[in-house]
This record gives sequence, structure tokens and C-alpha cells, in this order.
Amino acid sequence: MVRRYEEPIEVRSAGQAREAGAADAPGAPDAFVWRGRLYVVREVLEHWQERRPWWRDALETVASGTEAGDPPAGGGAEPSGVVLAGARERQVWRVEASAGRMAGTGVYDLGADLSPCQWRLLRVAD
Repeated sequence: MVRRYEEPIEVRSAGQAREAGAADAPGAPDAFVWRGRLYVVREVLEHWQERRPWWRDALETVASGTEAGDPPAGGGAEPSGVVLAGARERQVWRVEASAGRMAGTGVYDLGADLSPCQWRLLRVAD
């Protein structure tokens, strides 16, 4: 079973903590902190690049520019150019990680939104 989360996390890569807004492109994660617990990456299973869901960027743009219940600027269903302007790339790592020696391992999808770099736990496979 796969569960979706889309929750912000702190990722440590190459022995250093990566914080939101880091200027350089993210590297493969070595460890991450999720819900106050440190998970150590045992193995990187896969790595790929994907486009972030455009509708989330569109909703964020609309929410930041209008009051609740107001129609979007321009009177249309969506503001002009929001979909293309908000489309961003994301690096995704599928990793096997555990929360300690005695804890079992799990498979986690960690995503790093580019420009600025913001890490999120995307999915957990049981």
C-alpha cells in the first residue's frame, strides 16, 4: 500500500543539512527528518525528475492574489498564464530508509522542488 503525504521535511545530503532556499541543486539524500524522527537512507532505489502538479501552483497563485470566494483576475476560470508560469520541476528519490537499527526499513519517495529547493516527503510504501 502506498500513502501520499506531501509534507515538508529536512534532508541531509553529503553530511550537511539542506535547508529551504538552498541555491544549489539538491544531491542524493543521506538522511531526513520527518515528524521529529531521523530516518537514515540505507539505499537509493531510483531517481527521476518530474514536473510538479500544475494545479497546485495555479491554486497557490490564485490564493495569494485573491480573497476567498473572489473570482480570479481577468474574470475567467483561471488567471491567464498561471499554469505555464507556475510549472516547476522536481527531483524525486525513491529510497529505502529506517528510523534506527531496531526499526524495519521502508520505501520513501522524497521530492526536492527546484528554485527554491524545498524538500517534501511525497509517498511511503508499506
